[in-house]
Amino acid sequence: MKTLILTEKPSVARDFAQALGGGSGGSDGFIENEKYVITWAIGHLLAPYDPEDYDAQYKKWSLNTLPIIPSEFKFKAQPKTKKQLDVIKRILKRTDLDRLIVATDAGREGELIARLILQEGKSKLKAFRFWTSAALTKDVIHNELKNIKPLTEYDRLFIAGRARQKADWLVGMNLSRLATIKLNDLFSVGRVQTAVLSMLVERRKAIDAFIPQDYFEFKAKFKFKNGDVQAYWFDPKKKEDERRLDKREEFDLMLKALQDKASLITVLNQTEKTSYPQGLYSLTELQRQGNILYGFSATKTLEIAQSLYEKYKCLSYPRTDSKVMATSSFDLVKGLVYKFKDLYPEHFEKFAGLKVSVKNKTVFDDSRLTDHHGLIPLKDFSGDANSPEGKIFHLVLKRFITNFLENHRYLETEVEIECEKNKFKARGKKIIEMGFKVLEGSESEVILPELSMNESGIFKSGEVEAKKTKPPFEYTEASLLYDMTNPAKLVTEADLKKIFRTEVGLGTQATRAQIIETLLKRSYINRTGKNLLATDKGVLLVDRLSGMPSTKELTSISQTAKLEQSLQSMAEGETDDVEFMDNVFDFINSATVEWKATEGIERDKTKPKSYGGKTFGPKVEAQVSNLGPCPICGAEIKDFPKSYSCSRWKEGCAFTIWKVVAKKKLSESQVKKLMTQKKTDLIKGFKSKAGKPFDAFLTMSKEGKVEFEFLPR
Repeated sequence: MKTLILTEKPSVARDFAQALGGGSGGSDGFIENEKYVITWAIGHLLAPYDPEDYDAQYKKWSLNTLPIIPSEFKFKAQPKTKKQLDVIKRILKRTDLDRLIVATDAGREGELIARLILQEGKSKLKAFRFWTSAALTKDVIHNELKNIKPLTEYDRLFIAGRARQKADWLVGMNLSRLATIKLNDLFSVGRVQTAVLSMLVERRKAIDAFIPQDYFEFKAKFKFKNGDVQAYWFDPKKKEDERRLDKREEFDLMLKALQDKASLITVLNQTEKTSYPQGLYSLTELQRQGNILYGFSATKTLEIAQSLYEKYKCLSYPRTDSKVMATSSFDLVKGLVYKFKDLYPEHFEKFAGLKVSVKNKTVFDDSRLTDHHGLIPLKDFSGDANSPEGKIFHLVLKRFITNFLENHRYLETEVEIECEKNKFKARGKKIIEMGFKVLEGSESEVILPELSMNESGIFKSGEVEAKKTKPPFEYTEASLLYDMTNPAKLVTEADLKKIFRTEVGLGTQATRAQIIETLLKRSYINRTGKNLLATDKGVLLVDRLSGMPSTKELTSISQTAKLEQSLQSMAEGETDDVEFMDNVFDFINSATVEWKATEGIERDKTKPKSYGGKTFGPKVEAQVSNLGPCPICGAEIKDFPKSYSCSRWKEGCAFTIWKVVAKKKLSESQVKKLMTQKKTDLIKGFKSKAGKPFDAFLTMSKEGKVEFEFLPR
């Protein structure tokens, strides 16, 4: 009798086959030898039913048929992978098999994928679980096959995965229909997707409502025995953000009063500090760096990493949220370190051989492993180093190498200077050992002269710097990915902060890029250069959801954390899914009542009505404007109902001038002047989100970004 092994992807099946003696039949959807039949899924082979699969009445989107809550959740084959599902179902009926080993990814989703397949195939085989996140070397596979446990010991993971899937389906199918029907435009609502959208909407609102304030800083230069020190005035009785003065006169008087006055060093602290390597790349961190350094979207970076994994076979599996390796992978890593040391000796000038050890917890830590180990290079990239693939490969390679180089050490100096009872502060940084930072670019120094405590000096010169407070930064894909991965700062409750400080975030490594692309596809956000900006449509959806007691939960990062907490509790076997699903059903019923009672939006009959898979009503084509070419790509500018936008918007050009800005309708002549001269005359009557009126110029940057410019005070 033979053993059947089910993996989540073909590459893992090949790893098992290679370790277990090879075999034949790979092109038939499985590999077989004398002892094993090894087959694979291709991610989720089964998808939940669509509403109309349960009942034809749901094909038409109507309030009368909502909410949709199936008495039993059913599944159907994914069309693209049905052939592989049929292969597995046939194998499960074979009579020469006596046991099954599930070797899908070691996590909640991997468990769900396997269990749904086994249910569909009505498997009666005695089942076991292979569980590791280590690199699948021959030794790891053989060792972990000795440690397999009954599949039933992992039921808790399946329960959690199934509950997550049901909750997402119920929210998506019901809330998307409710919003679409009531708001008379196509809307999609998702548990995580909408929480991420709310982050972008809140950031847009904060930027729109921001009114810059003038403030001043006093920069002074003091002369001491061994050289000059540049320092800034501060008030020790106030917090740093309260030390700014909004009246210049005080600093001007201070500047005159301090000329040639004696000064004294009252504080002199010198501390040697050490920076440590950051571990391996997770997918999200790689996507962030790809965006920061090369402007790649998260999806683009994932596609490149996937190509390096599948086509070039020089990168490990990219969809990982781990930054570490298993201790059992030590020999693999050691071999790679010395292989790349021979290939790239220039990267190893600061090599620390003692770090090639299982004691190096930055790299080897079983307790921090999740479904897959961190990203590592497996062999050298054979293509052009300056190609997109080459750039991403060398990012991973350098990050891998940094973990085996010397630590970065520097001397930090903090100085406080007193002059006529006024206090000034300066900081210096002197690098002692560059260490691993040699592969991350130059590290700036601020060299102070040699100073001593209670040393006397003279006020040499000063300057009053006029500055303005700045609005919150617009989200880039890099900063949004960071907040999705580390949302602890976005919640106030201590227990929720604790949840988000573990491996829990918004979305997963595999879905975050997809969430961003979905928001773009639904026109909830626009991409302008590296920036992601919420659109009026996105604001409308979040505002409507936030305005109702039940549905406001979907826009809340805290509620998302609580749901993840419940799923984690299920995965750990502490709770079952009964109460969880009851709460989901209650939410769907309450949300349906709220949406049905809310006032809808009348449909613009000139606008096509598109939902439920069909488009209704006339379509009005935008007309070419007389504003000239697009400043970004040179294409025509078209006159749309709410904006003047680039005609190549479907191809990704995001240039737009909204016809209404801060509740002020712009005239065509104002827009034309903005386009031709990059600045309007003073426009009166703008209103902030708080309803406060203000006047401002509109300016346009070289990148086509429209901004306010205010009159000097």
